[in-house]
Amino acid sequence: MRTHRAGSLTSAEVGQKVRLGGWVHRRRDLGGLVFIDLRDRAGVVQLSCNPAWTPTEVMERAAGLGAETVVLVTGTVELRPEPSRDVLLRSREVEVHVTGLEIVGPAQTPPIPVARKEKEDLPAEELRLRHRVLDLRRPELQSNLILRHRLMQATRRYFDAQGFLEIETPILTKPTPEGARDYLVPSRVHPGEFFALPQSPQIYKQLLMVSGYDRYFQIARCFRDEDLRADRQPEFTQIDIEASFIGVEDVFTFGEGMVQALWAEAGHQVTVPIQRMRYADVLETYGTDKPDLRYDLPIFDATEVFRGADFSITRAAIEAGGRVRGIRVPGGAALTRKQVDEIEAAAKSLGAAGLLRLKAVGGALEGGPAKYLPPGTATRFGLSDGGTRPRVQPRARPGAAGAGAASRSHPGGREPVCLDHRLSSLRAGPGHGCTQLGQPSIHGPTSG
Repeated sequence: MRTHRAGSLTSAEVGQKVRLGGWVHRRRDLGGLVFIDLRDRAGVVQLSCNPAWTPTEVMERAAGLGAETVVLVTGTVELRPEPSRDVLLRSREVEVHVTGLEIVGPAQTPPIPVARKEKEDLPAEELRLRHRVLDLRRPELQSNLILRHRLMQATRRYFDAQGFLEIETPILTKPTPEGARDYLVPSRVHPGEFFALPQSPQIYKQLLMVSGYDRYFQIARCFRDEDLRADRQPEFTQIDIEASFIGVEDVFTFGEGMVQALWAEAGHQVTVPIQRMRYADVLETYGTDKPDLRYDLPIFDATEVFRGADFSITRAAIEAGGRVRGIRVPGGAALTRKQVDEIEAAAKSLGAAGLLRLKAVGGALEGGPAKYLPPGTATRFGLSDGGTRPRVQPRARPGAAGAGAASRSHPGGREPVCLDHRLSSLRAGPGHGCTQLGQPSIHGPTSG
C-alpha cells in the first residue's frame, strides 16, 4: 500500500511517483491551495494540493481533512521552493504534489493536540495519560521508543560479541524469598495454589551457570509488589547477566563496555575505564551512593572549625557525637536573598531545621555563625593557607558561599552511612541550580 515512509523522503526521490500512508499532522488552507503535513513513524512531509496538478474532487477532499485523519496519498516528489523549506523537517527539501487521496480512517476532533506550535505547552499529564493513544503519536515519545529499540538491539549485539547467550527464563515461577513481595497468579489446574511473577531471574540464571552455559544475558521483565517510589514501580525491565570463571575486573569490563556501546548508539562517546570510588568515600563526599558527578559540589566537613565555638546549634550537635557538614557554592556570594531563601526552604522541606550560611568576602567570613568563630577561621577554611594545608576541604575562595547543617548522625558502626541525605538532596537540587554552572556534561564534573 506504501512505497515510502513520509518522513524519509529526500531530494534523492525527486521526480518519483510515490504512495504514502499516515496521519494528518496539520492542514493549512490558503484559499485555493491546500498544504497538509503528513506524519508517520519516520517524520513529516508536506503535501501540496494545487489545482494545477490535483484533481478537483481530491482538492475538495483535502480541504475537509481534520487533524489525525488517516489517509493514503499518491503523488510526485518535487523540490520545495527555497524560502518555504522547513529546517525542522528531515524532508525539508521536498514536498509531494498530490494527485490522489483516499481517506482510510476519519477522525473526530482530538481531545488533546498531537501537533504543537513552537513553545506551546503540553496538555496536563493526567489528560495525556487518559488519551495516551494520542500522546503516543507525539514525535518526542516515538523518538524515545525508537531509541529504546535501538539500545536493546545494541545490547544484544554487544553481549553476543562477548560470547553471551540470550536465554529466556520463565515468567510463571515458584515464589522465592527476595527483597519485595511477589505478585501471585492463581492456578486453574491446581486450585488453591499460585504461581509467582519473578522479581528477577536469579535462580534460573544460577541454574544455567551450573549447567555449563557459561555466559548468559537477558533483557528481562521483572515484577515487585511494593509501594510506588520515585525510582520504583511494579514492573520494569533490566539487563540481566551471569557469567562463570570470571573475576571482579571482568565484571567491570563487561559493564563499562556495555555502557560505552549504548551511549555510542545514542550518539555520545563515553571514555572507559569509568571513574571508580570507594563506597565510604562517595558517601563522605556526596552523601549518597549514586552521586551525579556532572557538577562539582562536594560536601565538606567543618566540625573542627566549629569545635569550641560558643554557638549553641553546632555545639549541641558536636557534643552529641555529630558533625558539621556543608557545601561550598562557587560564586555563591552573588546569590540573591530570594535564591538563598529558596535553598533554605528546600532544606526545611527535606526535614532540616534550617541552614547555617557563611559568605567569603575580602578574605573574611560573613554570616550569622561567623561571629561565634575565633580570629583566623578564614585561614582554616582555606582562604589563605599561610603555607599550611587547610583543614577544611574544598577550600573556600573569595566570592564563595557555604551552606551547611549540623547533624547528630555519624558513622557509629563498621559500615559507612549516609551522614545527611538533606545535603545530598540540596547538592543535586537547588544548590546546583543556583550555581549557574551551565548544562551538565556527561564527560565528568565541572571544576569550580
